Amino acid sequence: MPIRAVSFDADGTLWDFPTVASEANRLLIERLRREYPEFSAGVDELVATHRQVVESSPPGTPYAAMRRQAISRFVREHVGDVPGLADDLTDWFFDYRDSADRLFDDVEDTLDRLKGLVLGVITSGTTRWTRTKIGDRFSFWLAADQVGLRKPDPRVFRMAAAAADCHPREMVHVGDEVEADILGAKRAGVRAVLIDRHGRIDGSPADAVIRSLAELPDLLRRWDEEEEREVGVGPHPEPWPNDPRLDPELLARGDRRNVVDRYRYWKNEAIVEDLDRSRHPFHVAIENWRHDLNIGTVVRTANAFNAAGVHIVGLRRWNRRGAMVTDRYMHIHHHPDTGSLLRWADDAGLPIIGVDNLPGAEPIEKAPLPKECIFLFGQEGTGLSEAARAACERVLSITQFGSTRSINAGVAAGIAMHTWVCQHAEIG
Repeated sequence: MPIRAVSFDADGTLWDFPTVASEANRLLIERLRREYPEFSAGVDELVATHRQVVESSPPGTPYAAMRRQAISRFVREHVGDVPGLADDLTDWFFDYRDSADRLFDDVEDTLDRLKGLVLGVITSGTTRWTRTKIGDRFSFWLAADQVGLRKPDPRVFRMAAAAADCHPREMVHVGDEVEADILGAKRAGVRAVLIDRHGRIDGSPADAVIRSLAELPDLLRRWDEEEEREVGVGPHPEPWPNDPRLDPELLARGDRRNVVDRYRYWKNEAIVEDLDRSRHPFHVAIENWRHDLNIGTVVRTANAFNAAGVHIVGLRRWNRRGAMVTDRYMHIHHHPDTGSLLRWADDAGLPIIGVDNLPGAEPIEKAPLPKECIFLFGQEGTGLSEAARAACERVLSITQFGSTRSINAGVAAGIAMHTWVCQHAEIG
């Protein structure tokens, strides 16, 4: 399976938490010495108190609670019973930790190079990720104290794959701890990469070991290429056919693309030109206000049914991995808002047909569909926005028989396209 998502451990993988914690401890001690002249304890005593609390706490105790308890005990033993002091120091400790996340030098460039993949974090730490400088890079952040699961429990890795809308085998986890990160990921069927910055770990069961995150993009690319080598065809025997549609590079090295056999060795632009001759006259539009992870699936399905075009309304960035590079053969249109889509539809003379399980919607199974139209879908969870509903000439629903309120937006788009095909396409 191709790689669609990458999850990261936080402390020790993305940033140097021990250094941040050490600095916070030192500054905390300096503050107490300034404010309480009789105070004489040092960082070693504070660290020892925290260690005692951690070792004596029941399994699963939230890390934030243990930190708060340790500072409270330390203040009580070395300063005395000063109302509010321990809570004030603990809040300050957490604020400092979040504002001084100390990213490793290889983090930001690596995240830039992984654009197109769904990125997330699985951590037992308590850093408030929205306050970090890279928080907006991630689609999900599973912290043990919030989700109730702590690595190496394989369920948290499966939860991450679900958050990324992918199979566990389509996700790679990167972390610096063998037990928590590597073994936990592998028990869930997730490929695991150990980041061993100092070369101190021998005999790791990881699928790969790297010394820097800068190595990760090339590693993922190699893994994808290995997957691709298992499909398609190899180099074309010489002499090569004299056909301008064929790509000399593909003829020479083989064609491992996700295309039907009739398009083997064809240039991408030649495939698009050929598909344009038989495009079905319906378009598919989907709203993208929160980096909807289903858009890649919608694009791939639109390619399978040879839709005239796909329209993305809202954010320009979307999960291209889910499209399995079929976007190369599609006409993708971007509209910053619903009004822009509506103007495009008016110019093209196309009605907009919404698909959502809303009160009063017509069952799509019984509705005659226009031959030329735009199907409009809302993003996962929220459905069609108010502006989108107002733009629709009709709204259709997909009849369901189970307990769930709605179905996946990518699945809904596939059902709508197949319904159109059953009514209008020439089959067989």
